[in-house]
Amino acid sequence: MNMDSYQKIAQLEARYCEIIRETDLRELYGNSQLSGVFLASPSNAYFESSKKVFIIGQETRDWRRAKCHIKNEYSSDINAIRESMQATLDFNQKKPKSSKFRQFYIKASNLLSKSNSDPKHSAVWTNQFCISYKGNSPVHSDAFPEIKELSKKLLKAQFEILSPDIAIFAVGSSRDKYIKEALDVTTIDVIHPRRLWHFKVGDTNCFRCNHPRWHGANRYLAEALELAKALT
Repeated sequence: MNMDSYQKIAQLEARYCEIIRETDLRELYGNSQLSGVFLASPSNAYFESSKKVFIIGQETRDWRRAKCHIKNEYSSDINAIRESMQATLDFNQKKPKSSKFRQFYIKASNLLSKSNSDPKHSAVWTNQFCISYKGNSPVHSDAFPEIKELSKKLLKAQFEILSPDIAIFAVGSSRDKYIKEALDVTTIDVIHPRRLWHFKVGDTNCFRCNHPRWHGANRYLAEALELAKALT
């Protein structure tokens, strides 16, 4: 890893600390049915890639409920941040098993992130929402306004510091309003209404498609990958 890569990771860690410290963790975690905080982290291979890629899911179900120091100790120090980031990297190296999203992640990363030491895991895996509720979407949690604000800040920091060339949001059309609230988007083309949307965030080409769990998602996921590949 070169000096620029170390600096980018240090910037991301520092920004995460700042964002977490701005959050009233005691108030947020008054609801014990919330997961720990998911913090995306780039691998070494991300910085080696000729094109930088984000693969963005909805939220990771029941993420680190018992192990997250941010949740359980209201910690915002650098060690808690680094531990959470490392947990993301470690989990992402595991086999996807039956997870449709993680199967798609590996396929997309391998296709779009070439010229590096680990193309199957070189894309940054991140989420639209950083906390789940009852192992599912946080939308119906009383803490959703706080979760939405925290998630927005984290996602913006990731885009600003890591500067991806391509981002694929595999989240479904019901999440479009939250993308628009979190990021400054410019629509390029609504390719298939509700199914495939091409937009830009700064210089990043983004594609929003359906979540891989949906039975009809495959054709739109495949089209998103082909369109993204043509840009790489």
